[in-house]
Amino acid sequence: MDGERTQTQHDGPERPRGWAPHPREQMLITPLVAGLGGLLAFFTVVFIVVWLPIHTFDPPASLDWAPLSDQAVKGRNLFAQNGCYVCHSGYSRPQDVRESLYFLYPKVSQPGDFYGSDQSPNLLGTERTGPDLSQESGWHPDDWQRAHFYDPRFVDPLSLMPPMKSLFSDTQIEQLITFVETRSGKSGLLRYAGQLYSKHVVTTNQGFPQPYTGFQGAHKPILEGNDKILNPPKDQLEEAPNLAQIDRSYWLSANPLPVTEENLLRGKEVFLQRCVGCHGIAGDGKGPGAAFMSPSPADFTSADDACCGGDTGPGDFYYRILRGWPGTGMENFGDRLDIWRVVLFVKTIPNHTLRKNVVPEPKDYIVWQPSKELIAWLKSRQKPTGNASFSKKAVTDPFMQEAMRVLPGLAPGDKFLLNDGKTPLSLDDAAAGIKAIYQDLLDRAWNEARARGNKLPPEVQKAIPPTVPGQQ
Repeated sequence: MDGERTQTQHDGPERPRGWAPHPREQMLITPLVAGLGGLLAFFTVVFIVVWLPIHTFDPPASLDWAPLSDQAVKGRNLFAQNGCYVCHSGYSRPQDVRESLYFLYPKVSQPGDFYGSDQSPNLLGTERTGPDLSQESGWHPDDWQRAHFYDPRFVDPLSLMPPMKSLFSDTQIEQLITFVETRSGKSGLLRYAGQLYSKHVVTTNQGFPQPYTGFQGAHKPILEGNDKILNPPKDQLEEAPNLAQIDRSYWLSANPLPVTEENLLRGKEVFLQRCVGCHGIAGDGKGPGAAFMSPSPADFTSADDACCGGDTGPGDFYYRILRGWPGTGMENFGDRLDIWRVVLFVKTIPNHTLRKNVVPEPKDYIVWQPSKELIAWLKSRQKPTGNASFSKKAVTDPFMQEAMRVLPGLAPGDKFLLNDGKTPLSLDDAAAGIKAIYQDLLDRAWNEARARGNKLPPEVQKAIPPTVPGQQ
């Protein structure tokens, strides 16, 4: 009994007679071996997932691929050095397409879109605090980009993006803008060419000089149009070139919402949240971002414009907010804004409804009616019917497609002059101008990439025309 008790106490918990004791527990792998094994596993994953694809994955250039110019390469380096990719990704996924988030995502990124050493490894980004920028090219003009980089609140009062005014010089900001405006391949270059052509149209038509470069707009006066250099044709409606950039189906549209205090107050709320950075707290076009832009933002304080302007009808305003005004700082807000209520409120601004603590009332609303001159012009020349978009014959030329996008108010037979009295405006003129700008952008980038010694696809790839991806 004493022997059994001693054995039980010595061996631990009591066990059936005849069973072998539990073997002594000991560590079979040392901390050193565990550490080395962990490091081996970690670096194996890094090698397979990171290093190997970077050095071996070499897809052919996509049909949409375009090289970067020297200026754009410097801008890309600035984009990476300042961590812009942390908030802005550099590729659009299938679920991004046609989601109208921030602005349009017209195409899904392909591996071949990032061909070549200048664009590889791609700046994929880490999160999407801000919008994806892989397809940003051409959606905003250069002057909008300058105001945006200087202080994002100038163009979007609700933006989370920090100001960049202390990070970049005037030269560097132009490099960064060149990268942003030309990083989206051939389709992006086509949109950018349309934006540059539209800038020429609106500044020429309104007598504005070219916008300030760099961050000069922060220290310069707001640019003004020069009526003395304008010589509009006597038999032509003054607003005809502006109508050319508004879809015809909107020209005579009325606001579908009733003029109520609730609708007007909601419109004022949205205007104060999203529009004052450019149009100003008084609605006079003198917001903090205005000096960067040419032409300067619209002034809504004129009662005469509100009631009788040839291009200031409710439908005209709606279309410009919905789809933007190419060549100006007015971007396409899509479904981000309660547009019709904003349009209602804008028609009350001449009656000082932007003043603090003023609630806009229906009596403040200024009714717009088409003038006799507008009706006569639409009957004789720029008729609401005959829009090229309604033609059953599909347009396949990408440059004509882009011309129709930036000048949706022109029919194929429309041809008249800008208000300088000498610059012709038609879809054919626009398509030819956009093509020339596009080809110049592509040729210069291709030649500079070759001079840098970059790997380029066969020359035949360059000749493949751009595409116009689907838009919402």
